[in-house]
Amino acid sequence: MKNAAKDNRSATGNTLTLPARWYHDPDIYEAERKAVFFDEWLLFGHESRVREPGAYHAQNIAGWPVFVIRGKDGALRGFHNVCRHRASQVLREGCGKAGVLRCLYHGWVYDDQGNLRKTPGFGGDETALCGNTSLFPVHVKVWNSLVFVCMTEGAPPSFEKSIGALPEAVKGVDFAGFHYFDAAAHKINCNWKTYIENYLEGYHIPAVHPGLNAEVDFATYRVEPAERIALHKVAPKVADPVNDGLWVWLWPNAALNIYRTGMNLEIVLPEGPEAVSLNYCYLFRDVSAAAEESNRRTIAMSHSVTAEDIEVCEIVQRNLRAGIYERGELSPRHEQGVAYFQKLVADAVGPR
Repeated sequence: MKNAAKDNRSATGNTLTLPARWYHDPDIYEAERKAVFFDEWLLFGHESRVREPGAYHAQNIAGWPVFVIRGKDGALRGFHNVCRHRASQVLREGCGKAGVLRCLYHGWVYDDQGNLRKTPGFGGDETALCGNTSLFPVHVKVWNSLVFVCMTEGAPPSFEKSIGALPEAVKGVDFAGFHYFDAAAHKINCNWKTYIENYLEGYHIPAVHPGLNAEVDFATYRVEPAERIALHKVAPKVADPVNDGLWVWLWPNAALNIYRTGMNLEIVLPEGPEAVSLNYCYLFRDVSAAAEESNRRTIAMSHSVTAEDIEVCEIVQRNLRAGIYERGELSPRHEQGVAYFQKLVADAVGPR
């Protein structure tokens, strides 16, 4: 079949979108699970959530349950959250602290380096079994207090190449000054690409986000792609706007929304061809009681904009599946970020 990235110009010369089936076809989704989510470095979360020995963060990435944990030796390690006995979970999803990694099903015990230590009541030669069994490892990298994981087997791809132009885009940002404040997750009935593409253009702001539109000068709004990132640029329309800051998308599924008082890590985790979990991690420079009200107002604004995005993304997803729409044309002024993202996806999965 034709590669969507190679056959992407309309009769009018505009870039065409990916075909509609790329947003609901199970075969496309399976190809993306391996090529995009298994073999790439992915933003996982913030180091402040796994600061102390025994602290862990567990979540599901496109069907793969993964956790990172701070060892007693201070090292941060990652593993597939899959017991080697009969594939149950070792840790429940979310963040917490574990003195012992104990399988939820039959109680097999692992140490914080992933080695099997006990198999209660199993029988046979426990010493031999433990000596030959460990959790499946995941690569972990910490950069500017941001935790990244890569699930690929063997050597991972170059981390520096994976994050592309991100270091230059966030040069001068004091990441060490951000502290964890709160988290939120939104379940959305859409393909992961549907939501990412919504993030990668400001074209919809006047129609979808009246509050945001009142704060920014839409005529100046641009989304500029660079190596594996895209930057939002817009002039404010009012003094001291809540939304003023630096907004950076990072391939394939994350964004760093940085404003004067804090930062929101935005991570889109696929849960199927037409379901995602949109995970937010809110960090602020001041997390004292005195800043509580101000921080909560910022989060409330975030939730309001997100609710507007969720509504339109679910409408788009239903229509992508409906069968009448095949491909559309991307705005040469407003949707360069979408075009760049779609090319990265098509190049990653190959002809389909």
